[in-house]
Amino acid sequence: MHDLLQTPFLSPLKDEIVKASQFISNGPLVLATSADLEGLLALGFLEAALLDAGISYSRRFLQPMRHTPRDEQNIVPEFKGTKIVFIDSFAKTDTSDSENILILKPTEVEVEFPHSEQKRRGTVDVVVQSSALASMISPNGAKTSSFRSYLGAGQWLMEGLDTTIDPIHTLVRDFLRDEGTIQIVPLPETVQPCIDMIPGLSERRLKKLSTLWADMNANQRSQALSEFSLPALSAEGISTARFEELMWKRMIIPGQEKDLASILYLLQKQWPETIDESLLFASRLLDSWLRTGHLVEATD
Repeated sequence: MHDLLQTPFLSPLKDEIVKASQFISNGPLVLATSADLEGLLALGFLEAALLDAGISYSRRFLQPMRHTPRDEQNIVPEFKGTKIVFIDSFAKTDTSDSENILILKPTEVEVEFPHSEQKRRGTVDVVVQSSALASMISPNGAKTSSFRSYLGAGQWLMEGLDTTIDPIHTLVRDFLRDEGTIQIVPLPETVQPCIDMIPGLSERRLKKLSTLWADMNANQRSQALSEFSLPALSAEGISTARFEELMWKRMIIPGQEKDLASILYLLQKQWPETIDESLLFASRLLDSWLRTGHLVEATD
């Protein structure tokens, strides 16, 4: 696997990530986050690395962020005499790191695309940061390596793609593709996509298009997919940037029947509403992910 700290999206955070990896490597410690999908994804990378490295830790899921008052600032748990890593997926706290507390939160950086001198600003989510930490703590660990293909999951869930093109998402996606960790395919080549992610699309027409796809040339594919997507262009609830990704650039993870966007969409739909059920759901889902290497809802 390639060095994440040499990438355009993480090199600006190299010093902070190296320092954080040293903090985590000197366990034991408590890993804490809210019982939300975003927090679980970041927590999973850290737990995978700690298990690979044999570093002692304990896990604490807190109530989902939607149950926390908007003006609540004191959301970092306290465990006296124990080091804490708190994953603040939604950047809700103003608390700073201290001797015994490390806080991971989305961080804005300036990036430059390959073969371009234009610089753009974007926000690196906690999943990308946790993946970089995991690769430092356990560079060749079996669990850490199996989680690599989920590196872009948190960036996909962020709001950046709901307004415009997210430069961090684009760089992360292309990095994983070039590394050979994932494949990028258009919608008709996706085996089991969740068609209801895009309002206005016809599942019957998609099946027909997928059947004809292999015999089409590049121009025919472009025209056919454009015509297929036409009814959804006027639908509300999805940005142009996210729409383009779902039509042309689905991220495929080895060994998974569904693309990453569909996996995350289904998990968000299945996520319970109540605090207690969310805590149990998150714990079971993470246990299953760590056990199997695949991010699917646990059934036990």
